[in-house]
Amino acid sequence: MANEILQKARSTITAQDNTASLDETYDPNSASYTGGTPAVIDNTYDGGSENAKGADYLNLQLLVTDAPATAGGAEIWYSESEDETNYTLYKYSHTVGDAIGTTDALYYDAGVFFLKAQFTKLAVNAVSYDIVDCTLFATPKLSEVQ
Repeated sequence: MANEILQKARSTITAQDNTASLDETYDPNSASYTGGTPAVIDNTYDGGSENAKGADYLNLQLLVTDAPATAGGAEIWYSESEDETNYTLYKYSHTVGDAIGTTDALYYDAGVFFLKAQFTKLAVNAVSYDIVDCTLFATPKLSEVQ
């Protein structure tokens, strides 16, 4: 009898809902950062929110509902904690591969983020031009043997 390793997806998490304009001059560590409060991605099984439940990585999508007036870019930043209390400063992870265009209501592939801490927060940083309104979605993925 052979085992198969299957790709399993958990429910998609709204990692950050940015209803206020993301200012292109501020990173998530700035006191002036205008992004929405990032959700905690809980990768444990201990009775917390457990929204990632042991996932290996997150598949990210960025929905830009109100696009910038001029095409720009976006970056993904992260903060981690092992105890859900003491979070690191936000650190740059990667740049979204496509330029954020001027058309509203488009989804962009925002790459993947590998989970290495028990608790993680993800934030979007606008580059070159402000992004008026966007939402970062994270779908936890893991391998499952059957």
